[in-house]
Amino acid sequence: MTRKIFNSIIGLLFISMIIGCGKSEEKKETQAGQDNYQSIPIKEGSLSLRYKFTKGDKFNYKLTTISTSDETIKTDSTINSKLIQTLTYFVDIEVLEIDEDKIAELSVNIASVNLDANINGQKITFDSKAELPQEEKLRFIEYASIANSPYRARVSSRGEVIEVTRLDKMIDKMNSMQPQPQKLTAEQKSQLSKNLSESALRPLTQLLFRELPEKSVGKDSTWERKYPAQVSVFNIENTAVFKINDFVNLSGDKGALITAELTAKWSGNKTGEEEGVKYAFEDPVISGNGKIIFNIDKGLLIKAETLTNIDLTVDVKAKDSMQKIKSTKRSEKSSNKNIVELL
Repeated sequence: MTRKIFNSIIGLLFISMIIGCGKSEEKKETQAGQDNYQSIPIKEGSLSLRYKFTKGDKFNYKLTTISTSDETIKTDSTINSKLIQTLTYFVDIEVLEIDEDKIAELSVNIASVNLDANINGQKITFDSKAELPQEEKLRFIEYASIANSPYRARVSSRGEVIEVTRLDKMIDKMNSMQPQPQKLTAEQKSQLSKNLSESALRPLTQLLFRELPEKSVGKDSTWERKYPAQVSVFNIENTAVFKINDFVNLSGDKGALITAELTAKWSGNKTGEEEGVKYAFEDPVISGNGKIIFNIDKGLLIKAETLTNIDLTVDVKAKDSMQKIKSTKRSEKSSNKNIVELL
């Protein structure tokens, strides 16, 4: 069986937009930080959580994404592999306009991107601010092209990133890094921009803004968000439940400490065949939880720590070069943690 087929069967989609800290050590650290805040009394159901954008405002975020993957492949022998990757984005945001529906037009610039990865002991690094040869830029084109290529984002007062636009500069930079740049038509640029927006930039931008509840809230108020996802052959229905854990004093401002829990239901055929390769999955295991600090008076996200865990195992049967059936069992435990900090 080719690697391409194997990857198409096992491919994972990290669900990274909602949920946070999962390990016991991380929970203790977050709880310790929470204890430093002084609780303040708030009347039940009396506060509305909203982003308060003002034309001309400028603010900066640091987004850190830490991904890990432990994979075991068992055939006649056992192969173990491990990936640890840390991506750091520094993002500059300016509020350009506010329309009558309180939707903000934002200028977003990913000022720099840093990558540190360790794949089975092999270290890989990338710094968008460093002078790199063309072959290195091409190797890390997805990061090199988004750095210092400003774009626009429309964000509602509830924190929903409605659309991401004006990606022409980014598309031109990406094209120029190719060994043989193409002459792109307006239609081709439009399609590339749409694909880049929906697959990468809108999800990345949404990490900087949490979607807030429609109704006013008080302590212990809850709300939920349902969203679909695809994990390999499974259709996943995710439910994220948010809760106001406490109201606190943030240097004189009112703040909300919000916790979140993730549950997931799956559907789909666990067994199947693709190009002569038979596969049988075990039930996927998806979990997550997290903490968010929101400044109510300033209407800005202060900090969020979010992480998801996915465990997936598949048994694959395929013929080898001698036409004998070979059985392979592949298990992967993946996690994706996102830390957003207002600078």
